[in-house]
Amino acid sequence: MPDTTQRTHYRLALFGAPVLLFLAFFNPAIVDPTNIGWVMHGDWAQHFLGWHAYRNGADGFNHQDLLAHPTGLSVLYTDSNPLLSLPLKLISPLLPANFQFIGLWFLLCLCLQYVFALRLMERYAPTAWSALGGALLLCLLPTLYNRIGHDTLFAHWLILWSLYIFFAVETPRGKAIGWAANLTLASLIHPYLLIMCLFIWAADQWQALQTIRRTRDPKALIGLAGAAGISATLCLIALWAGGAFSGTSPAGDGFGIYSMGLDGPFNPSGLPSFLSFLPKQEPRQAFEGFQYLGAGVLVLIGAAWWLTRRARKLSPQPQPQPEAASDERDTREVTTQAFERARGLKWVLILLTVLAISTKIQIFGKTLIDIPLPEAALSVAGVIRASGRLFWPVAYTLVFLSLLVIYRTPRRNLWLGVIVGLQLMDLGAFSSHVKSLTARASDRAVVKVAQSPQWSQLIAASSQVNFVPPNALANQPVFYEMTYRAVSAKVPINTMYAARPNPKQEALEFSDYQHFLQGVRHPDQLYVYINPCLPHPSLRGQLRELDGIWFLPPVRADASIGRVPAPHPFPQNVMQPVARDKPAACLLDGDWALGEEGGVWTRGAEASLTLPDSVTIAPGSELRFTLNTARPARVSVLINGQVAQDYEMSKKVKEITVPLPVTSGTRGPLQVRFVIKDQAPPAEPIPQGMKRLKISQLGLFTAS
Repeated sequence: MPDTTQRTHYRLALFGAPVLLFLAFFNPAIVDPTNIGWVMHGDWAQHFLGWHAYRNGADGFNHQDLLAHPTGLSVLYTDSNPLLSLPLKLISPLLPANFQFIGLWFLLCLCLQYVFALRLMERYAPTAWSALGGALLLCLLPTLYNRIGHDTLFAHWLILWSLYIFFAVETPRGKAIGWAANLTLASLIHPYLLIMCLFIWAADQWQALQTIRRTRDPKALIGLAGAAGISATLCLIALWAGGAFSGTSPAGDGFGIYSMGLDGPFNPSGLPSFLSFLPKQEPRQAFEGFQYLGAGVLVLIGAAWWLTRRARKLSPQPQPQPEAASDERDTREVTTQAFERARGLKWVLILLTVLAISTKIQIFGKTLIDIPLPEAALSVAGVIRASGRLFWPVAYTLVFLSLLVIYRTPRRNLWLGVIVGLQLMDLGAFSSHVKSLTARASDRAVVKVAQSPQWSQLIAASSQVNFVPPNALANQPVFYEMTYRAVSAKVPINTMYAARPNPKQEALEFSDYQHFLQGVRHPDQLYVYINPCLPHPSLRGQLRELDGIWFLPPVRADASIGRVPAPHPFPQNVMQPVARDKPAACLLDGDWALGEEGGVWTRGAEASLTLPDSVTIAPGSELRFTLNTARPARVSVLINGQVAQDYEMSKKVKEITVPLPVTSGTRGPLQVRFVIKDQAPPAEPIPQGMKRLKISQLGLFTAS
């Protein structure tokens, strides 16, 4: 760099930039590792409790069995950052009882993001200030800060590091060491980041192979293969260390749900921005597929494209360049090399973009095409079900290459000033929104809901805490606070929200839940309701309430704890949502899967729901349901065993009305049973327990 690096104001800007970025987007109170109250919600709670359980109940090198007992989970599948959890476990006795590293991780990642951005840009920037401006833009992508809810995914510096190795590292030895370190750390942080880095690594290996093919150098080929083998071995060791091979499948369902819309790069989807007026994306797509680049970066990419087209049109032949000014470096040669190398990355970036968009092609929340995948491909594609994330390397590469174009223009300082200023203005309100996510760190309270100290007595008297239903997402505040209390006391719990659920554990949880619905419970265990539904009549006399939370105490607990709760009335003449956290889900029997955010699926071809006996059913009453099926099917609705009506159903949501065959006012219970039959014989046998029919709303309507 020129002498500018020695000037005081430049050095202040150089070292002050990451500090100012951190203060703009985060509450500084999060860096206190003993301050854990702010991490007790959302994915932070999952990650913290995974670490908290690992240090309190490790039953193996990378595994614990306090969460999702008895199968347990590895630190990788609770997204608890094996890179930090594994070494910190060794010194866990020296750490405070309440200890979180997520806040310090955010600070570390932001500093590394800045360092790798600066290292990448300073090789190609003609001046120190232009390198600083470019690095700042690479630290100002909204996609980076939009992911702070998932702290391990905040490590975008791994992507910048990969690009640095690809573009700037020239020696085979330097590349071998760089890739081995990069891929190993990515394996210990998050699998999705590993996948992104592997794509860039693959492009780098392909370019090296092309060079070797031209030079016919067998020693270079052996060296390249050896370096690749070492990197692969270290990756596998790191994945093993984190617990990737602990019995849980990396596949998941729902490929295409969390994709990137065609409008992703320029649509903030309602978040504060100059372009917030654009129609919002579908919520799940807007979450994982959020790829808004910011107004400044959009201008940068547009300007780079325009300048490139203009230069080609005006100067089809290379023209001699004037000598560089005394305060600038001549970067023409390395910049030209960078553009040449970028050609080798083109097809990787195209593939990443296609995968990010997925088979469900959307724009502004509207589906244009939904390409069905064969059953055999679904599990493979499910490994990257949150495929919208895969556009991140594409975005960073576009910013990097666009900056190189701007660096070659005579008015680069004006361009950079306008672009950085526009990006900062666009992110002004957005930064306040992001910072509000960590605002709770100013309040050090750990529990907000389950505040009574009597919970500690109940947990101490229990051999296990069981959540009813075993669905962590049904009521996150209750689930996470009670889990924190249980894990701190080293008492296991029956379930846990995991990055990838273990089928064996899921089967155990569901089997135990079905027995519980039939009135079978473990007397030495505490049952905590996260969706308050009346238990089996044989257990209702044991039901208690504390802090507004229903529970069944263990037999050894003090019988005076809590009070008898009042059951919730069943509303009529209104459509009620049926979801994991809604009272209407209490009507479903054991043939239904655990509730989801938008409804509940049957487990198989038949399932029932029962209206409570407190409901009076008048003559002329009718039931209304909002339903859809996984595939075209004929659905028969039976009322107390008698067929009431048949309906043709498909993936398209449909509201149906079922008249009730009641001639005089009666009281429940009234059973409604759904029987699903495919319209066409399936090509393959249908797996037992497959999701067939989804209910998202129901209502009992009396005659007008």
